[in-house]
Amino acid sequence: MRSWFVKNMRVFVLAFGLLVAAPFHATAQQLNTTIRNSFKDNWAIQLSPGFSQFYGDATNHNYFQKFKGEIDLHADLGIRKMILPALGVGLDFTYAGLKSYKDQKADGTKVDYRLSGRYYDANLFVYLNFNHLFAGYKPGRKFTVYGTAGLGWSFWNSALTDGITGLTIKSGSKSGSYTYKTNALVVPVGVGLNYHISDHWDVNIGGDLRTVFNDDVDVWHDGFKYDQIFSTKVGVTYHIRPGWGRAKKLKSAKNIPCCNEKEQKSKPFVPVYGFDQISIVAPKAKQPQPLELLSVPKNEAKPVAPRGFEFRVQIMAKNNRLKDASSLQVRYHLLYPVVETHQDGLYRYSVGSFKTYSAALAASKEIRSHGVFDAFVVAYRNGLRIPITSVMKR
Repeated sequence: MRSWFVKNMRVFVLAFGLLVAAPFHATAQQLNTTIRNSFKDNWAIQLSPGFSQFYGDATNHNYFQKFKGEIDLHADLGIRKMILPALGVGLDFTYAGLKSYKDQKADGTKVDYRLSGRYYDANLFVYLNFNHLFAGYKPGRKFTVYGTAGLGWSFWNSALTDGITGLTIKSGSKSGSYTYKTNALVVPVGVGLNYHISDHWDVNIGGDLRTVFNDDVDVWHDGFKYDQIFSTKVGVTYHIRPGWGRAKKLKSAKNIPCCNEKEQKSKPFVPVYGFDQISIVAPKAKQPQPLELLSVPKNEAKPVAPRGFEFRVQIMAKNNRLKDASSLQVRYHLLYPVVETHQDGLYRYSVGSFKTYSAALAASKEIRSHGVFDAFVVAYRNGLRIPITSVMKR
């Protein structure tokens, strides 16, 4: 299995690249890098202890056979920044113990070779959450499958002992005119299952295969071009300032009137999209202008449209009608119901009803933090979508 994987390494790398690129290209409506994401938000630290197994010239046993004395300790510490709910980049530091035994060469010759030592590496990696990538972001999702692929540099201090002759060869030593290397390029690839406990804590289980682009880790050349280390691990992840789906609070504006005196008495203010209040400051004029606040009654199934035209936030457009448009509200944890309109051969799905462009724009940014990364402002009059002019934005 190991030799097959090495021979097809380029195929694996290409397939992983296509796996990353294709969904982002195909779902442009839902995955868009215009999402606002502070540099301080969405960092994670992951500590994963476990055990390691060496695969190379100095072994001829499979995964389960190696439990009889050919496993050693493994540990890695990684920190990553989530750029999108499904995509992150990070830096990882790994330690693995080297321990393996070979009692027979490929030609059937009996031998007694034992490898021991220590291995380290540091690598930059890409992290992909496959559930968020293919099924959309859902904060309450408990189980997710993730994958990692990295590129880094490895170091090792190993020794190979011949039990028959008693001869020991160490990394860095010479054999004739050749000097065994002690470091090389490494490509780690991994997959795991993550369980979400709370906003800050996850636990996970997974495995990593690290391919060292050198044949000197086991201080022996006997057929395999690259040495490999496989690790099985159980880890814990701590999320620093998790922000996906959180409402961004604005300064309170308790003393700012929402509308005219009659409306103030009859319509209480209700928070929108997680904002404590959304305040829109009127443009400067000779005469002081009242400030507007968006007011949404709690007991109405749909927001009340203002006179003339209204602004909404579009979250999706499709050629074919969705079977259940209300599922979008549940899927992305939206406070407004989803409204469907059919115009010009397209089914458009939007939320909210806003008097001003600024209020709708603020809501669109908040909706993006819920995972709808291509949400944008549109205008409607009498149920039909109309172009937004510069006068309407004032």
